[in-house]
Amino acid sequence: MSEISHERLIKDARHLLESHFWIPDLKANQPYTRVHDDHDGTFKGNITVLFSVDGDAWCRTLDDHCSRLLRFRNILGGGESLRVRNALMLLAYAIQLDNQENPQTVNK
Repeated sequence: MSEISHERLIKDARHLLESHFWIPDLKANQPYTRVHDDHDGTFKGNITVLFSVDGDAWCRTLDDHCSRLLRFRNILGGGESLRVRNALMLLAYAIQLDNQENPQTVNK
């Protein structure tokens, strides 16, 4: 994979995040699930994304019905789900941009 400049990365990410699109290869009401990289052979702990027919996104993490951090490693860390890791980075960036534009008060 060739290196991309910081400026180009930000421009492309913002372009993607600020566009309204649907990826034709995805199906509504079809769960897309991936097990995280640190499952230690148990294959427990996954993230699931589903889009309803109206285009709304639904996300769930599951690990024996308890809350736990799921890790999707980068290539240097032995990651097996690099696209998922990159998509999660885009999600974090989208959250940052939305929080800057439309701050929410969150009870802590």
